Amino acid sequence: MVHLNNQHELKRFLVTSRLIRPEQWGEVEGELSTSASPSEVLALMERRQILTNLQTKRILKGETDGLVLGDYKLMYKNASGSFARVYRAQSLDGTTSVAVKLLRDRWAVDPQAVASFHREARICQKFKHPNIVPIYTVGSEGNYHYFTMEFVEGGNLRDFMNIRKVLSPAEAVKCTYEICSGLEYALTLGATHRDLKLTNVLMSSSGVVKLVDFGLAGAESPTNAGTSDDVHRALEYASLERGTNAPDNDPRSDIFFTGAIFYELLCGKSAWARTRDRDERKQLSRYTNTPPIQTILPDLPTCITSVVGKMMQVNPSDRYQSATEVVYDLKQAMIELGIWTPEVENSVTLEVGEAEPFELLIVDSVKKRVRALQEYFAKHGFKTSFMAQPGAALQKLKSDEPPDGLLILADNFKDETLECFPQVQAYGRSKKVPCLAVFPGEDKEAVERVIRSTRFGATAFQPATLREIRNHFEEVGVITRSM
Repeated sequence: MVHLNNQHELKRFLVTSRLIRPEQWGEVEGELSTSASPSEVLALMERRQILTNLQTKRILKGETDGLVLGDYKLMYKNASGSFARVYRAQSLDGTTSVAVKLLRDRWAVDPQAVASFHREARICQKFKHPNIVPIYTVGSEGNYHYFTMEFVEGGNLRDFMNIRKVLSPAEAVKCTYEICSGLEYALTLGATHRDLKLTNVLMSSSGVVKLVDFGLAGAESPTNAGTSDDVHRALEYASLERGTNAPDNDPRSDIFFTGAIFYELLCGKSAWARTRDRDERKQLSRYTNTPPIQTILPDLPTCITSVVGKMMQVNPSDRYQSATEVVYDLKQAMIELGIWTPEVENSVTLEVGEAEPFELLIVDSVKKRVRALQEYFAKHGFKTSFMAQPGAALQKLKSDEPPDGLLILADNFKDETLECFPQVQAYGRSKKVPCLAVFPGEDKEAVERVIRSTRFGATAFQPATLREIRNHFEEVGVITRSM
C-alpha cells in the first residue's frame, strides 16, 4: 500500500513508477495551487488525459502495484474472466497500445494455475496467423504474471452481435471461414483452442476475425481437484467429450463449437440456452436438442445448412474430422454465394516457344501452403524453388544467378520483410527481376508508410488470389524477358 500525503510525494511516485514522464507533470504544474491535495492533482491529470480513471482510482486506494508491468502501463480494464483479466495498456513512451492479460490474484498463488497461464503464453507466442491474435512478450513481476498481445480495435463477436443481431449468410460464412483458418493453422503447431465462444472471437475494425484466449490449448485434463475444471477445460467441451466418449483435447470439439458460433451468427439465437448452472452445462442433452438451422431459416442455401449441420453433429465420427475439411466446404459455399472467385485454369503462362520456364523463388514457411503453391505454379508453367527466410532470398537475388522472380509471403515474417525489402527493390530494379511481397491486409497502412511499391519491388495485401499474384509476374516478367 502506498499512501501519498502531498504533491511532492505524488510527483515522485508518478515519475519513479513510470506512470508519467517528468514533462507531463510540467503540463499541469502551472495550474496547481500549493494547497492542492493529491486527489485534486489526480483529478486534474485525469481531465487532461494524462492519467486514466483506472489509474487514479488505484492510486487513491493505495493499490499501485501492477499498474506498470514491463514496458507498459495499464490504462483501462477491457475484459474479465474467472482466470485472468485483460487490460488495454500503453508503452511507457506513449507510442504503442497493446492488450495485457493478467492472471487474477487468487490464481497467482496456485503453482498449477501459474503453470497453465504460462503454458498459454508459450503456445500462443508461436502463432503467426492473420486470424489469431499474436502474443508479443511474457513476463512476471512478483506475483504478477502477464503477457502482452495485439490490442484489436473493434470488439468481440458477442458485442458485435448485440448490435447487428444477425449476419447475412455471406458475412457469417466469411467469419466462420476465418475462424476455421485460424484453427487449421494452430493445429499444425499441435494446439487446439478448447474454449470457442463469441467472446473469444474478436472482430477488428477492418472486419478481420481473430481468435483469442487459447488458454486451454494443449492442456491435459486435470488429475486432481487442485484447480477448477474451468481453468483447464471449458466445461462445455468436457461435457461433450465425456458424453460422446471422445478423447480429451479432441480437435473435432473445436469444430462443434465453431458450428454453434456459425449457427448464432446466422439466426441471432444461441444454439442452446445459456446458463450459469454447472449441472445443466454438464448435461449432454443440452447440446443434442438444437433445432436444425433450416427449421429456423428455411430459405438459407443448402451449401450453408449442410455445413452447419455437419459441424454440429453430436457424434464426433459424423462431424467434420478436421478444420481443413470445413475450410474447403466453406470456400465452396463462398463460391456459390459469389464472394469467392475460383482460379481461372486456362490462362496464359510465361513459357513461350522454346524459352526456359520462368524460375520463381518463393519465401514461405507454411509447409501445407508450400505444397499448394508448388502445384499451382507448376500447372501454369513456372519453375519454383523455396526458401524459409527473406534474408536468404535477398542473398540469392544478389548472387550471379538470381531467380527470374521473387515472391515473399510476409505474413509470418513481416518485420524481417520490411527491413530487407528496400534492398530487394534495389537489386530487383538493377537486375530486372520482378519482386513481390504479400502482406496481411490489416498491415496495409503500416507497410505503405515504409515501402513505396514499384514495378520490380511491388507490394500486395491479403486477400490476394494466386491468379492476381501470377498475373503480376506474367506481366512484368514478359516485359523483362523482352528487354
